[in-house]
Amino acid sequence: MICRLTGRLTEIGEDAAVLETGGLGYEVLLPALALAELSQRRGEELTLFTLQHFEGNPAGSHLIPRLIGFLTAGDRDFFRLFTRVKGISFRRALRAMCLPVPQIAAAIESGDARLLTSLPEIGKKTAAQVVAELQGKLQAFVVAAEPTRPAAVLNDAQRIAVEILVQWGDRRADAQRWVAAAVEAEPHLVKPEDIVRAAYRHKEARV
Repeated sequence: MICRLTGRLTEIGEDAAVLETGGLGYEVLLPALALAELSQRRGEELTLFTLQHFEGNPAGSHLIPRLIGFLTAGDRDFFRLFTRVKGISFRRALRAMCLPVPQIAAAIESGDARLLTSLPEIGKKTAAQVVAELQGKLQAFVVAAEPTRPAAVLNDAQRIAVEILVQWGDRRADAQRWVAAAVEAEPHLVKPEDIVRAAYRHKEARV
């Protein structure tokens, strides 16, 4: 089993990155937050903590080997527990992990349905299932959050702004990052269209 991979980050896609090492390029699926964090690190050498997974129907003959990567071993351990919950597939979990693991773990431990349902792929029923199966098991992942972390939880208008940006062709991880930065800089924004304009100003300032 490949449990760790070190190489040069050569590509970032919608849900995966490519690490090049020893003349080979490895496609690695990544959580949404990790994709956002790595979007500015193309060309750098880095280490990912990995899991191997075969995607497809086990009863069939066409199984595709996948590598799933994480920035820390702790994030990988959380993912293992998270995907044990009924209804949380590997792909679903990766999309839902758009916030730091300690923040998600703290929400599960406290039964914070509002934060959990703000995550992509997590509705009210799934949030209740996650809390029922994992509450009391994640204290090791809970650490003191930075004062600015709660701003990463998007409200309805901000989530609409993210969806608009995605429909216009931006990657979801980038859209979430730009919207979060825009509302942190301009907290008075309440309309999705105003948030979108502010997010694009932030995007253009980074280009």
